Amino acid sequence: MEDSRLPVGDAAGQLAGILPLLPVLFLSYILLLIPYRLWLHPLAHFPGPPAAAISNLYLGYYDFWKSGGLNDHLVTLHEKYGKVVRIGPNRIHFSTVRAYDAIYRNPKFLKDAWWYDAFHQSESTFGYIDPAQAKERREIMRPLFSRKSVQKLEQCIQDCVDRLLVALAKVPADQEVDLFYAYLSVSLEVITTYCFAKSYHAIEHPKFKLPFLVALQEGASISFLFRHVPFIAPFVLGMPAWLAKLVSPGAAAIQAFFGSLEDQLKEVLKDPSTLDRTEHEIICHHLLNPKSQKPLSWNSLREEASLMIAAGSDTVGATATIGTYHVLRNAKVKKRLREELVAAWPDPDSPMPWEKLEKIPYLTAVVKESLRMAHGTVSPLPRVVPEDQVIASVTVPAGTVVAMNSTFVHLNEGVFFNARSFNPDRWLEHTSNDLDSYLVAFSKGPRSCLGINLAWAELYLILGNVFRKANLEISPKTT
Repeated sequence: MEDSRLPVGDAAGQLAGILPLLPVLFLSYILLLIPYRLWLHPLAHFPGPPAAAISNLYLGYYDFWKSGGLNDHLVTLHEKYGKVVRIGPNRIHFSTVRAYDAIYRNPKFLKDAWWYDAFHQSESTFGYIDPAQAKERREIMRPLFSRKSVQKLEQCIQDCVDRLLVALAKVPADQEVDLFYAYLSVSLEVITTYCFAKSYHAIEHPKFKLPFLVALQEGASISFLFRHVPFIAPFVLGMPAWLAKLVSPGAAAIQAFFGSLEDQLKEVLKDPSTLDRTEHEIICHHLLNPKSQKPLSWNSLREEASLMIAAGSDTVGATATIGTYHVLRNAKVKKRLREELVAAWPDPDSPMPWEKLEKIPYLTAVVKESLRMAHGTVSPLPRVVPEDQVIASVTVPAGTVVAMNSTFVHLNEGVFFNARSFNPDRWLEHTSNDLDSYLVAFSKGPRSCLGINLAWAELYLILGNVFRKANLEISPKTT
């Protein structure tokens, strides 16, 4: 039979002939893609910057190169283009309050894989794209974060707050304290104690700046880079410890922290009876319960644990900081809060439980206003519309990615009069109950924050104890 294979020389010659065409083909593709996205795409009629319609690199520029400046830029875009803006080839962003509920309360809307994959949490409650998977995992973890469970373990929170007060009392009167890191330290200790029965002594660290916490804040924008340049993520995340120490002390601190957490998980996997010896129920009691689900993969267990740390420390720390800042800036607010706390809590040496702190009206107003001004997660949380959908009177084609920042709800003048002003009284007016539905710091719907009860308890105990027992003044250098 005649050999039909091409001689090596002929194959090489054909390849050499094709290679020069590749740039031409690529350029042709781009030249065809640009007009399609600008004028023929299903979203072509939505207003927005032409550059955004052409490429997601527009988002990348504001996300990464502008150091997370996308949120501020979205305000500018809505001022220019209106209530609905096209911010990517297949993405639109809304600014109306009605749209927020329509997007985040709809259980059929899927999380946008392109956006969420950048966090490398694909097997966690946060990262699951499939709502069914997320619901199954949330049901397993929900008991630990119920109000009843939080009250049962409330002493864990109080102990951390007491340690903060001791640390603050040791600071000389003429010395400034970075309360952001102080509160981050408390919330980190709460989540590690509550979920893992483990302390990292962050509150006792000099100036409250545990290297892990500092690195986490300084490296927050890395997810933006992973989103737009995904091929570098495996190299960064897979960096060996010795190289991390050479390249970045911060990366090494993060590796060491999560490494110690993983060691605990491995110990539990190796000997499940260690759970019988923990001080109290922890997250592993639920994730590793053979009666509740099939065994978790190692990646899923590790991701869920790291998610608890990242989500559990940042939101509470930032909210308590913003609340304290605004209270200290306004002598009238500070005086009223202090007076109500003293009246309800005459003996500061006796503990005041969360349930009773909730009944102090002005403290509740301060906590809610702090959450509103801090916003919770400020980045858009994109969802994919599985079929044609009407959102706030706007018809959105199937497959479109939709999103809306919580800031557009919290700073909406139609809901919150003089929205940029810190005004706890707004929550005490006769219509204040109507405002509760517009407080979206923990998001809304089936994918809202699982740890909401724990977060509320932390905020009440932190702000209640600090303003009842500590004597803080704002630094003249604070802006």
